[in-house]
Amino acid sequence: MRQFTFPRMRTALVALCSMSLLAVVLVYTQHVSAIDQDILKLNRIVQTNKVNTAATMIFKEGRDMIEAQNWSKAAQKFNEFIKGYPKEKDVDAALYWYGYALQKQGLKEDAATPLRRLIERFPGSSWRREAEALLVMMGYQNIVADFKNNDDCEIKVLALQSLFQADEDRAIAIVTDSLKAGSTNCPGFQSAAVSLLGSHGGARAVPILLDIARGNGDLKLRLTAVKRLGEQHSEQVSDELIKLYEDAGIKRERVLIKLASTWEGVRAAEVLQKEGINCNMTLLFAPAQAAAAAEAGAKLISPFVGRIYDWYKKSAGAEWDEVKNGGANDPGVQSVRKIYAYYKKFGHNTEVMGASFRTVGQITELAGCDLLTISPDLLKKLADSNDKVERKLSPELVANEPIQKIAVDEPTFRFLVNDDAMATEKLAEGIRTFAADAVKLEKVIAALQ
Repeated sequence: MRQFTFPRMRTALVALCSMSLLAVVLVYTQHVSAIDQDILKLNRIVQTNKVNTAATMIFKEGRDMIEAQNWSKAAQKFNEFIKGYPKEKDVDAALYWYGYALQKQGLKEDAATPLRRLIERFPGSSWRREAEALLVMMGYQNIVADFKNNDDCEIKVLALQSLFQADEDRAIAIVTDSLKAGSTNCPGFQSAAVSLLGSHGGARAVPILLDIARGNGDLKLRLTAVKRLGEQHSEQVSDELIKLYEDAGIKRERVLIKLASTWEGVRAAEVLQKEGINCNMTLLFAPAQAAAAAEAGAKLISPFVGRIYDWYKKSAGAEWDEVKNGGANDPGVQSVRKIYAYYKKFGHNTEVMGASFRTVGQITELAGCDLLTISPDLLKKLADSNDKVERKLSPELVANEPIQKIAVDEPTFRFLVNDDAMATEKLAEGIRTFAADAVKLEKVIAALQ
């Protein structure tokens, strides 16, 4: 493993902590995906049985009932196949789906019988792994107890997941043991174990996750720990995460957390700002978002001038008139001007940082804004230009803007944002992009090892 210099460690730390505080919704789909694959496998059996014997017809009817999610009839058909045709080559598949249909009806003990029978009578079956996994998901300790000796990494992960539900103390002990060097030869098991600890360990998991986040030599594990800490929804955890910066010599006032301007993101900013942790509200396209961010006390907002411009230009199509809709009439420029005026009129201290510029003209039309973030190519164009730049924004210049106070309660916020087609589309698009970028960031961090 490479030795980390302080700058490298700091870069990794900033990336890790920033990711932990982004509002990201994750959905666990591994088990659903596996079942889909099992059904495809079942369908292949039916498709390869070309002869319509009584046995194949019963098996096909069982398959049809599985697809229809008629679990009672599916169990009946597969049981009929098993009893009537015990020497047929697909008895192992029938045993698995018989057990599966029974457990879907909540008959856990009944379901375990055909699954165990499959494992014992058909040790080389292609359905054995599915049967073991299903038993683990059902919480059977005879599979869970021996998971350390199981060479199948997926089964080990499923066993640990089940163990968290049956014996949390032992599960936590296994996780901590797995973090020791050379404790497992399963690729990815440590990361999965840490992830399960964060999902199921509750408050008891926090000290362990913090230890991993602070000092584990594997950045992948640190990333997993920080992500799980970020899901604890605890102000104490947020404070501990910021202390990671302080341990690296970075004061908390220098930290700026970037949050999406959803209702949930605004509420997160409100909590963080009270802890002295500054927030930048991004993906901001509607006045309601700006008003809510200011009421929450966000340090700054970054409305995207160029993305707003892009949406209106694309929406207008061939009817777009660049001369008519440029300059001070640019929809992105107008949006930032209105927000700036709103903040000055109602005495908000939140700073406005115009962002995502497409042209020099958009920048100069917002001269005087609290902050502007400008790309290197546009900065060069500004530097090379001799054109006079006049201040367009100041508290005095916007003092007479006709602006009404915006209510920032949750129902009004959601209605106003959803009522704005541009804001709705660009916010959703931005969140999807941020989620994809988070995956890319994980890969970058992993490459630092």
